[in-house]
Amino acid sequence: MDEKIKSILVGLILGDGYLTRFFGKSRKSRVDIKGDNKNLSYLKWLHKELQPLGVSDLKPKKNYHQHRFYTKTTKEIGKLRELFYPNGQKIVPRDIQKLLKNPLSLAVWYQDDGSLDCRSKYHYNAMFATYSFSFSDCKLLAETLRKNFNLDVRVYKC
Repeated sequence: MDEKIKSILVGLILGDGYLTRFFGKSRKSRVDIKGDNKNLSYLKWLHKELQPLGVSDLKPKKNYHQHRFYTKTTKEIGKLRELFYPNGQKIVPRDIQKLLKNPLSLAVWYQDDGSLDCRSKYHYNAMFATYSFSFSDCKLLAETLRKNFNLDVRVYKC
């Protein structure tokens, strides 16, 4: 798997991307990607960029305002599953500083789970929705963003 695809996958996993459970004893997994129709151009971009992994057709989800596609099952994606889902639940791996180093990962993660709090008289504040991660995982992500991207980051409980 090349570095660009791995960077996209890291951003997706931190965001809304889901890595399926292992298929049998193969230690293979795939990425399942879905998104709201308002983000269809982003989903089309992801679909195009992930073509080398082998992807299903990008199709609308019946009775939802979403589209979905998934990759083929591979051992490389299975290795990411082992890192991010060691006990079946998504976590931030301890070595996230080695994984979250490409600005492309940051851009994909922001597109999935980011938002901009605009208060023109006060500030513009970019935020990530990290509700599925523990507070200590969020602190680890903040430390990574400071170190790898020189960002001024704070973690807040909501």
